[in-house]
Amino acid sequence: MNKILCIGELLIDFICSDINSGLTKGENFVKKAGGAPANVSAAISKLGGQAYFAGKVGNDNFGMFLKETLEEAGVDTSMLIFDKNSKTTLAFVSLNGDGERDFIFNRGADELLTFDELDHDKLKSFKIMHFGSATALLGGPSKETYLKAMELAFENEVFISFDPNYRIDLWKNRLSDFVEISKQCLKYSDFVKVSDEEIKIIS
Repeated sequence: MNKILCIGELLIDFICSDINSGLTKGENFVKKAGGAPANVSAAISKLGGQAYFAGKVGNDNFGMFLKETLEEAGVDTSMLIFDKNSKTTLAFVSLNGDGERDFIFNRGADELLTFDELDHDKLKSFKIMHFGSATALLGGPSKETYLKAMELAFENEVFISFDPNYRIDLWKNRLSDFVEISKQCLKYSDFVKVSDEEIKIIS
């Protein structure tokens, strides 16, 4: 069985259960494990695949919750790093009846993953690597880590899956940056998953 590595963000989603209240008036929130590549790793494992996850969380209770959640889904977390100096990334989201949402993003440890913290020999051992980029490419060390890991995988003929995972709330006023970075990732990718919105933006 081919080992599949998913790399990128792992975070806490606090979902407001008070519909049509927005984050201004909302009072009740439900804690959920989040992060697109982490969700993919859990799905792969539940479908019988051999999934690994690489990323960074804070050395706190939220980080431990996320690790345990992945392991309960059968994901190998040996490449998950705990940062002693940063908190786990948090996202607060509320949904309105019309589908619109309020969104506040408190960036933390996930953006601080450096390329040197990854086991490069282990990276080369995977047959498939999946990159889900919603927050990883926003900036900070994680952006450079992402691109270097992709390049290493490409050079070692690892099959690369890429999900741009565009979120307007995160890329406000930076659309050109999103397009440029996505195109850098596309040149390394064997498989690209895009929505109608994303393909129109990128192309």
